Amino acid sequence: MNQFQDVFNEFSQLHNQKYNLGEILSFLDSKCANGYFDRDVYQQLIDQIPQAQSQQQCTINQLINVFKKAQDVLNDKISKCQQIIDQKNIEIRAYSDKIKQQQTNSVNSSSKLNVEILEAEILYQSNGQLQISLECMSSVVYTQLAKRLNPVWNETFDFNVNEQAVMKFILLDTELQQKRGIGGVAYIDINTFGDQMLHDFTVNLTDESNSIVRAKLHLKIQWIYSKNKYLQDLVNENMIQINQLEQEINDHIVDLDIINSPFKQGIKFQNNLTISTYQTQQNQQQQQQGNILLISESQIDRLVQISLLLIILYLVFGLLNSMYRTLNFDFLVIFYCFLFYQKNYKLQSLLHIKIIMVMLGVALLMDIIWLAIYSTPYLGEFNASYDHLEYGLQKYQIILSWLLLFVKIVVLMFYVHIYATYPDKSTQVYDQQWNAIFGWKDIKQINIYRNYN
Repeated sequence: MNQFQDVFNEFSQLHNQKYNLGEILSFLDSKCANGYFDRDVYQQLIDQIPQAQSQQQCTINQLINVFKKAQDVLNDKISKCQQIIDQKNIEIRAYSDKIKQQQTNSVNSSSKLNVEILEAEILYQSNGQLQISLECMSSVVYTQLAKRLNPVWNETFDFNVNEQAVMKFILLDTELQQKRGIGGVAYIDINTFGDQMLHDFTVNLTDESNSIVRAKLHLKIQWIYSKNKYLQDLVNENMIQINQLEQEINDHIVDLDIINSPFKQGIKFQNNLTISTYQTQQNQQQQQQGNILLISESQIDRLVQISLLLIILYLVFGLLNSMYRTLNFDFLVIFYCFLFYQKNYKLQSLLHIKIIMVMLGVALLMDIIWLAIYSTPYLGEFNASYDHLEYGLQKYQIILSWLLLFVKIVVLMFYVHIYATYPDKSTQVYDQQWNAIFGWKDIKQINIYRNYN
């Protein structure tokens, strides 16, 4: 806000007084390096001021407010686009890892068909209960019975199929079955879903003569016949979306550059990058050069695997100490660590690492307090007031507690090292669970396909 006020003070210090729009535009032209302020942008800004267009006048404060608002909106759009790009990069890495697993394990992909039957809209009169029969290859499955009014099933079925498979959906009506009739039928060729993406659509169920639509059935269908191709398609789709988002960011940066052109050079937006495209590219190059000095992602994954061995060592010393001390919090930390390693053979997110570091810090603080209270009487000369056996056991307990403290310090330093040397922390801040609970609610999810397991 100060940058705007300082520049407009050169025009006039009476910011609440109305001035002619043409005079203000001439002033903005004079402050631009090329002597020209974009007319379209200026018109859009003026349109945000009530009655400014009709009166051809506005105050400096009104113009400063719309300048600031436009700057904030563009910064917000850039930030949100970057967050989506970061999430897409995480997804690409996960899909790429799964592709490598498929290639390494030499697993032959089987052809799987997933069908989810949601609800139906009935277009004929009946009082019976409704049920869907699905025939595919040599298999026949049935949904549960549903009421006639707005029937809902939400049932999922899986089939092993080939490219010649045809699905047959039959609407069964308990009232019509007494007359050996059906509510409707539809046939769908499996090759309709050859792109391996999730299809959410409605199919018409007709009478046996295929002339009258008797119901509309809502379905979700996905056919996976090549796991590697499916995963590669997801990678390519995310890459396309990232390119589109990067182009959108560049467009916003250009708009931001135009808005800030009359004001002081070096105005920065939220992520502390200058608004010029050239400087942004230079920052990216410097960041890439800085990342060269850090360890690679494969080395990071190796460090994560080594940290598992340290957690096992932590468990061993914890069990030895548990003979004399109650270590409920330590075992909670160890349990969380093992739970993390059970689901993450590679480091997919720094969120868990940060949680583990905080928990280890609390455990270290508890150990330091315990040792400060209980270690003093047993580390000096033997006191005759203590029993020899009791004194030996207590001293053994203190020694084990110091060893456990040392192990915790090593583990914590190891996790700090992993976090500090990670090449790109900006793409590893959140995971799916974190985003689902605390993430940005207004970010639209571009990738709507099902996750492949």
